[in-house]
Amino acid sequence: MTQPLLRGRVLLVSAGLVALAMLLAGAFGLRGPAAGEAVQLRQAQLWRSDSPHWAPPAALASADDAVLDASTPWSDVDLPYGGDRAVSGSGDLAAAPPEVRWFRAVVPPEALVPTPQGARLYIPRWQTVGTVAVYVDGKLAWQTRGSRVWNSFNRPVWLDLGGLAQPGRPLQVHVRMASQQGVGGALSSLWAGPAESLRLSWRLRSLLQADLVVYTAGSYLVLGLFALALWTLQRRRGDVVFLLFFLMSLCQLLGSLQFMVDGEGLALSDGWFSWLTLAGLMGATVAAFHFLCLMQRRRRPWLARVLQGYVGTVLLVAVPLWGPAHETILPLLRLLMVPPEILVLCMAVAGAWRMRDGGSTMLAVWMLLSFPIGFHDLALQSYLISIESIYLTPYVYLGLFTLFLLVAYRRYNGALAVAENANLHLAERLKAQEAELAQAHERLLAVEREQTLMQERQRLMREMHDGVGSSLMSALRVVEFNQAGTVDLVQLLQECIDDLKLSIDSLEPLDCDLLALLAGLRYRLGPRLEGAGLRLHWEVSDLPALPWLDAQAALHVLRILQEVLTNIIKHSGAREITVRTAQAPLDGRAGVQVLVEDDGHPFDRAQAPTEGRKGLANMRTRALALQARLDWAPLAGGNRFTLWMPLERAGP
Repeated sequence: MTQPLLRGRVLLVSAGLVALAMLLAGAFGLRGPAAGEAVQLRQAQLWRSDSPHWAPPAALASADDAVLDASTPWSDVDLPYGGDRAVSGSGDLAAAPPEVRWFRAVVPPEALVPTPQGARLYIPRWQTVGTVAVYVDGKLAWQTRGSRVWNSFNRPVWLDLGGLAQPGRPLQVHVRMASQQGVGGALSSLWAGPAESLRLSWRLRSLLQADLVVYTAGSYLVLGLFALALWTLQRRRGDVVFLLFFLMSLCQLLGSLQFMVDGEGLALSDGWFSWLTLAGLMGATVAAFHFLCLMQRRRRPWLARVLQGYVGTVLLVAVPLWGPAHETILPLLRLLMVPPEILVLCMAVAGAWRMRDGGSTMLAVWMLLSFPIGFHDLALQSYLISIESIYLTPYVYLGLFTLFLLVAYRRYNGALAVAENANLHLAERLKAQEAELAQAHERLLAVEREQTLMQERQRLMREMHDGVGSSLMSALRVVEFNQAGTVDLVQLLQECIDDLKLSIDSLEPLDCDLLALLAGLRYRLGPRLEGAGLRLHWEVSDLPALPWLDAQAALHVLRILQEVLTNIIKHSGAREITVRTAQAPLDGRAGVQVLVEDDGHPFDRAQAPTEGRKGLANMRTRALALQARLDWAPLAGGNRFTLWMPLERAGP
């Protein structure tokens, strides 16, 4: 057992003990100083009457029998008293006249001393199938109501003697018990005295005989409904332990109904009420059987069918529709529960011997204890032992239910441990996969870098071959064939250097800024233009960013503008060049334009130079790659070149 689990159980037990202590404190209260002591009446007089009436008389003076006659033959009996009861009887006895027993006792004056809370008559227990009435000094002070069978027999009588008792004189108490023939009757000893002295005993007996059974049954039913909800939500998993938990709580409630009856009687007939309690007790046994099968991990289908067939047959035979009188055969019905309980006991003992774990051992020990407890309650019901004993069967089922709850709690903790281990394993796998993904990402980045470098290297080699390489080859031919002078050679070499510088400038990071690209072009070609006798006017304005302006696109822009400026130098004879920028939409598309104007001879499109890469055809090819447009128009006293570029390119 792990340390956190042990601490959890200690806290759970501690909380239960604290709650029980608070319950007892609230139920009993504080005892104040008593002005007198209570008296226990253990001797009484008994007289059997021939009265044919079930209902008690309103007063002893108006009774139809001789209870007050001096000639009535009373006999001395000891309290508690228990009459003979048959195990079973005929259903015709329900219509027969009752057996009436009168009990007579005298409360001494010392028990009736005035106190702040007054005097009380306390009867711990009584039991019979019939009616009971209590008379004080000949006046009817208390009587049972409702059913003759389920008549709040398990609740102690707490009778206020205020106005009935007189200080200094004894008090005569009569108890009339009208019983169905053959079922007998029983009466405990009587207590009389100050309420301060008797309240603790009365509340303790009320708690143990009825209230605690109601509290625990209600609490377990709430837990059972919660378990039923869990099973409904998770039934696809095939775990029926939650369903068994609910069925156990329901059966425990039904089996304990007989201990919950108050003085107001029942809302249904005696027969059906008795059948419901029997169904609850039998159902709890069946639920315990299936629970043991789950704990022991052994399926017993044929044994389960036998058990269910037996229980179903007993319940079917006991249905009140067929006419069985439950009030006369209750002990027999209780005896019919012995075979399935023996079966469950054997299973529990065999499972504990085979598995030898704590849960199986506790269940086996508790099942062993349930048999002497069951026989104790059967003897109590048959008046074979003192009526002042307490029915212990509810606490047997409460114990079994508590063990069931404990086992379910252990299974829950086991499931949590499995889930935690699974989460740890999943976390470890996830961590390993994350590491693998990180490595794969690094490898992918390395490959992408290699591909980028390779593509950039190929682009530079292509541009140097087409640009610098072509110019150098031209210069080499000139030198080989002595076709130009020094000036022409210098110009060719200068073009080679310009091409190389433009290729290098295209590699600089621009952040999509066209003005930065134009500034670099001005820096590179400005000295050459000044050396050629040209004045450069720079009139640029702010432009929006061009998201598509990468190194390749930048080189296209530079080549186009270089071609324009070279043609101006070679063919226009201009003295001034003006470069402008502006935002200019075209055909509904946003864009920017670069304008280059000169004051030279107007350009003739028909005679435009087209040799090699320096022709207009090369410029249009580059513009097409940029999705841009070119326009070169003659002006009055010059030329104007326009390069329009979109802000956003349509597709790749």
